[in-house]
Amino acid sequence: MNTYINSFMRGRELLKKLLIGDFLAAVLATFTRNNPGLMFFFSAATLLMFIAIIYIAAKYCRCPNCGKHIILGVLAIETCPRCKHSLTTGKKVKKSKR
Repeated sequence: MNTYINSFMRGRELLKKLLIGDFLAAVLATFTRNNPGLMFFFSAATLLMFIAIIYIAAKYCRCPNCGKHIILGVLAIETCPRCKHSLTTGKKVKKSKR
């Protein structure tokens, strides 16, 4: 069964996985300081994952309705700041009463 996931949700999930991998590679690079080969490998992996994070954020992390790039707060935001549509369902979100 193939379920539909919009590009924003796919980008968000990829960013979560890449951020965790990037953090782990950076930590492993710091703990392998006495082995230069492993340190170089983990440092290069950290750099490559960081480049992939920038690419994924530029390609997928945009509002499906208006096309605005949403890079800051992409893991926490639920509605588009410009068009006020839900990023998961695409429906217009009503204003909350505060």
